[in-house]
Amino acid sequence: MRFLVLVLKGMLYGTTHVVPGIGGGIVLLLLGVYEEFVESLGNLFVRRDRWRQYLRFLIPLGIGMVLGIIAAAVLIESLIEKYPVPSMFFFIGLLLGTIPSVLKLHKDMRLTPRRAAAFLVGAAIVVLMRLAGPLLAGTERASYTLTNAREVAYNALVSFLAGGASVTPGLDGSYVLMLGGTYPAVLQAVANVRHLVFNWPALLSTAVCAGLGILVFAKLIDALIKRQPSAAYYGVLGLVAGSIYGLWPNEPIRGNPLVLALALVVGVAAAYLIGTKSAQPTTDGAADRSVPY
Repeated sequence: MRFLVLVLKGMLYGTTHVVPGIGGGIVLLLLGVYEEFVESLGNLFVRRDRWRQYLRFLIPLGIGMVLGIIAAAVLIESLIEKYPVPSMFFFIGLLLGTIPSVLKLHKDMRLTPRRAAAFLVGAAIVVLMRLAGPLLAGTERASYTLTNAREVAYNALVSFLAGGASVTPGLDGSYVLMLGGTYPAVLQAVANVRHLVFNWPALLSTAVCAGLGILVFAKLIDALIKRQPSAAYYGVLGLVAGSIYGLWPNEPIRGNPLVLALALVVGVAAAYLIGTKSAQPTTDGAADRSVPY
């Protein structure tokens, strides 16, 4: 029974890798498995006495995640193709709706100079990533196919960061792919699997590097949040703020203003409801080792 439950939870987590704005870390918190997930990934190759226990948790969760990614990719690809601008406003709404949950992740979120600096650094990272993407990939954002070596190498870097984002409360991997400009190509590659059409360079560079990102960032994020929680969460808020610029459409906005406003509001409401149910302030015990940044 536990195996099946973990598969179902993995499917829900997998959808967050496809839907921009719904953070994987937030969903894992909501499902009650975030701490076990981070511990299992961070210590899989360290605690030799517990690796079997970790695998019994990670394998069914991983199976569900793959199934969730494929199923969600088919739906989201169709949605973006038919309703591109409303979809983008919905994703921006999802992003805005995560802000209250991030603010509640630690009991002390007063603004200090160090925390303000963390916020600015987070925002700058997102803006620079948006501007530098075409230069690094050697291709315009709308033209990524992930079939040549330079684009695949760039996608590997973006996927590594996306994997890290997927285990960070308040962020999500699919948004990082969208910010980097590789999201449509990756989404199409995953959706085409149902037709037995495989873009192996896109699929492998995304899966392998995202997996590495999850492993590396699970350990780093766990340590950072335990030692400097408030500064870490202000950095997350900076990433979210900069992301509004990253997601905003390049072309002139066309469409019914009421429809766009509705898409934005629905996105905010959905993310807010998910986030407020899952966000729990850091306890005193967890913060004892923290630096008051």
